[in-house]
Order: sequence, then structure tokens, then C-alpha cells
Amino acid sequence: MNNPNTQNQHPSDDALDTLLRVECHWEAPTELTNRLLALAHGAPVLQAATATPAVVARPRPRPWYSQAVLMLTALAIGLSLAVAWQFYATLGAQLGLEGYWAQLQAAPANGLEQLVTTVPASRYVVAVLSGISRQLHWLLLAAVLWLALDGWTPRFSLRRQQTT
Repeated sequence: MNNPNTQNQHPSDDALDTLLRVECHWEAPTELTNRLLALAHGAPVLQAATATPAVVARPRPRPWYSQAVLMLTALAIGLSLAVAWQFYATLGAQLGLEGYWAQLQAAPANGLEQLVTTVPASRYVVAVLSGISRQLHWLLLAAVLWLALDGWTPRFSLRRQQTT
């Protein structure tokens, strides 16, 4: 069966159609295809002539830009915490949570007092644990001072290490 649309076509229409199909068919160069695929997947780019991987350098932001973003982020977090603190302080005052907070702070002292009145010998255990706690605090202070005076510097950097 013949298509009614093809019956009315001129031979020049077929030639034009063929010519347009040939001219509009375009194949990308292999090097361009490899580079685009490498950018999309983060893989090394293969050069067509040498077949060796070429590293595509990703653009990095300037240090001042990174520092500005870091400072603005810290400022935004600090401001958010200040607003949240004010909001929850007002909410806590409205709900009367200050009394509960005071009771919570006094709970360890009340618990030790009840323990000592219930079991008088526990006073010695509490004294020993308190002494051990003080000694551990002094040891921690000595370790920190020793590391500071010994010239220890922590290896912390905001920059990523560049690999070659």
C-alpha cells in the first residue's frame, strides 16, 4: 500500500530530505566525548592521541571566598542559637520550668545527702572518689600543659590536600 503523502512528493523533496539527513548527522570527536564523560563521572580523561590519562583540574574557590563562607556560616549558626536561646528561655519562663531546672541542679547534692544519711559508711567512698576526681583533673592539666610546652601542634587544616 502506498502512503498518500508520498505520492504527492517530488523527486527533489526526496533529495532534499536525504541531503538534510546527511548534513544534520554529526558525530562528536572521541576526545570531546571522553572529556565530557570524565567530567560527568569524575574519572581521568583519556587523550585520543596518547591514550594516557590527563587530570582534569576542578576549579577551586579562592581562599578568601572559602573563609568568607565559613565566617558567614558560623555567624548564621551563632545567630540561630541566640534566637533559639531567647525563645526557649521565654517559653520556659512562661511554663515555669525555672523551678524544675533548680531542682534538677540540686538533685546530685540531695542524692549524696540521702546516701550519706542512709548508709553512713558511704561517706568514705564518696571522699575517695572525690580525691580521685581531683587527681585526675590535675593529671589532665599536666598532660595538656606538657603537650603545649613541648611544641606539639595539631595538624588541622581547612584546605584539602592536593594530590598529584
